[in-house]
Amino acid sequence: METHFIVLSETYAEKARLLLERYRYRFRMQKYTASSGCAYHFRVSAPSAAIYALLTAQGIPYQIS
Repeated sequence: METHFIVLSETYAEKARLLLERYRYRFRMQKYTASSGCAYHFRVSAPSAAIYALLTAQGIPYQIS
């Protein structure tokens, strides 16, 4: 199962990356340019409920893609 989400800030993308590494989730992070600036797309090999709960608990804003 894969979970996809977008982070619209470089700072929060870095926090999300470190968090996923700390919990040893396999993921891919891709930077792209959005209309509002840089955005980061994450693809994580884990159930969405677990990932979204982790991001929310750490105060990392994200959008479901």
